[in-house]
Amino acid sequence: MIPAMPMSPAVPLLPRVIKGACGVILAFAATGFPVALPAQDARADKARSQWQREDIAVFRDAFMARDISFAPQARRVAMRRLAKLEHDAPDPDTFAVELCRIAALADNAHTQCLPNGAGRDICQGVSALGFSRRPWCQPGAPDHQIPDFNTVPIAFFPFGKDFNVVGVEENDSDLLGARLVAVEGRPVADILAILRTFAGGIVAHRDERAAAVLASPAQLHAVGLCRDSGAVRYRFVTLQGRQVDRTFTVRPPGAKVPTWRGLPDVEQASWAFQEPARAFRYRDAPELDAVVVQLRKTFDDGDRKIADFLEDVEAKRREVGRKHVVLDMRFNGGGNFLLVRDFMARWPARMPGRFFVLTSRQTFSAAIAAIAYLKQAGKDRVTIVGEPVGDRMMFFSDGLPIRLPHSGRYFLPAVVRMDYRDGCKAYDDCQEAISQPGRPVVAAALPMLGPVARLPISVPTLAPDVAVPWTIDAWREGKDPIMDAVAARLGKPAG
Repeated sequence: MIPAMPMSPAVPLLPRVIKGACGVILAFAATGFPVALPAQDARADKARSQWQREDIAVFRDAFMARDISFAPQARRVAMRRLAKLEHDAPDPDTFAVELCRIAALADNAHTQCLPNGAGRDICQGVSALGFSRRPWCQPGAPDHQIPDFNTVPIAFFPFGKDFNVVGVEENDSDLLGARLVAVEGRPVADILAILRTFAGGIVAHRDERAAAVLASPAQLHAVGLCRDSGAVRYRFVTLQGRQVDRTFTVRPPGAKVPTWRGLPDVEQASWAFQEPARAFRYRDAPELDAVVVQLRKTFDDGDRKIADFLEDVEAKRREVGRKHVVLDMRFNGGGNFLLVRDFMARWPARMPGRFFVLTSRQTFSAAIAAIAYLKQAGKDRVTIVGEPVGDRMMFFSDGLPIRLPHSGRYFLPAVVRMDYRDGCKAYDDCQEAISQPGRPVVAAALPMLGPVARLPISVPTLAPDVAVPWTIDAWREGKDPIMDAVAARLGKPAG
């Protein structure tokens, strides 16, 4: 299970704007008397050093000691950097950024620092289930709350090796689709290695996280890529080939929010981008002799059960007599694979045709498990189309957030192994649901709600059988080249 999910850029969202602590400038009126600022600063530095040391102690004991994904050398490096952080006692944003980058040393995409809102939502959900297990999700009111990192009003997304603008305010709409070439005068290629230190996992996942960092002056400033923690200067090359330099500034609290423009235009885009608020949906596609099913998450959607939805889809497929299924998992950031496991494992035996599964870098966690169960059952009848999924075939997950007592920052450790490549045949630290019968297992942070049958996954790869990357041109025009590739495989005209 994965409680935190990446959001699809198909949904045009206004970046969250929070004033960073370092963006506040205090002006003191001149007087004829000396001002005792040095002593005040010294006391503030001492107090900051004290609460940061206490937060680091909890980070070590509740996060590092429980996360099993760190390789020995990575753990040693992490401990050295924690000791240096204790000594340095930096400003709050730099402190929080460094803890995030230390977590990323695990090189495991599920070992994460979480936005405050995401951590809070997960913990509220756990509380609603009636579980209270230390050290997870401990309540409390932080006395030195570090807010979510600030952002400027622009959204980037990685396409291949480039970062392109996929969202911006109306006044900057000439930048939609533009390629980012430099930040504060430094070429993107020269700073990419630093940007990739904010997350673990494969490069495609790290770049997705890097796209968010690029819009955050506070995070860029903390790693020396930006002079000002409240503004950032970019250089772009537009779709017309024009070079543009432009500075973006964090919007002051309470300022009027201009109209937001995003790519693609949902109203004019292909079916995959439409109705972004719907978690799962389907359509009949007689031109493909198929039904097209889109799962944007692997959770129930309120009272709407994902397992019931899939049963309804299969009933509809039989009713209209379609032979094939196109399963679109490109914007599925995860959830609880146990909600769909049994259905996916049985689905190929219930239909006569082929499955075409659409994947991308945003196909993550429980979405990967769901596809793996389908592939294991359907074998050569399951064709993967699109981009590689967003994680490896073996990773670590299933922790719950820990919250640091003073800064209030949330961190998500990984506590069990997920081996989809070889069925956990060689390991005794796997999650029970995918472990080999009779082998020892490791308990997840959130206990199972009743007994769970073991059903290992052994799928060597989910690499695309038909590789079709997203491009900024297709995104801008609202086209779907991956669905076009499915039509071509079925000998049908492109949509």
